[in-house]
Amino acid sequence: MPGYFTDGVVDVELGQHVWAADSTLRNNVNLCAWCHYASLMDSGGGILTLEVGGQRCRANRGDAERYMFELFAALATSGAGTLGIEDERGYQAVYRYAVCVGATGGVLAANEDISLADMRFDFYTAEKSAEGAWGAVPAAPGPYGGTGTLQDYTAGGVALGDFPTEMRIEMRRNFPMRVIPRARGARARGPASCAQMAFSVTTALHEAVDSLPEAMSDLYRTLGPRAVALAGNGNTFDDVILDSASPEFSDRHHAGMTIQFLQEIA
Repeated sequence: MPGYFTDGVVDVELGQHVWAADSTLRNNVNLCAWCHYASLMDSGGGILTLEVGGQRCRANRGDAERYMFELFAALATSGAGTLGIEDERGYQAVYRYAVCVGATGGVLAANEDISLADMRFDFYTAEKSAEGAWGAVPAAPGPYGGTGTLQDYTAGGVALGDFPTEMRIEMRRNFPMRVIPRARGARARGPASCAQMAFSVTTALHEAVDSLPEAMSDLYRTLGPRAVALAGNGNTFDDVILDSASPEFSDRHHAGMTIQFLQEIA
């Protein structure tokens, strides 16, 4: 079940086990005069929102995280292009003038031998039948050297808690679509704007009960406000800024928390 996206410059595969679920948003005109029933008019246009899923087996957790980061960064710089999906029975669907407005992913079933990158992509496209010829699916990148499954996340050289468990990666951006009045479909208006990457690290902090709140405050003050390098599992993501930290209440000697960092996309 392969999938791919290409805009003529960016040409990427979307993993294995790729699927898409589409919903539509219409811009019908609803006229309602005083003390009258509503008058509904079809104004044309129509935008499909595509939720696309994909997975890819990688060598280890760090390799899977780097794979998702590189894929999301490429989609963040893409324009309107062609999205192709093929199911397990060989049926193909091709969406033209599709734009990617977001992606998120995490690592499942990680060990030293194999890790599964689990991803979701958000696309917009015109509300019309799938069209276009099926293209070639690009090859997946090979393993990234120096990566591993160490769970040793740090920011600016500061350890992110005592027991980090996972990191999720998200890409966000704006890419508006304009409906076509009195006709079917829509056009990608562009250009893309406000693109950024978000890294969310799930971890836990272990301290004495009376010093746990102070330890969390010290961690926040140490991490921000400044651009630091986020490192872990053999990868380094430069110039990230602390965005938020959400602890989970506990009256024991530990507190779980999710720490999120943001990174600009050039």
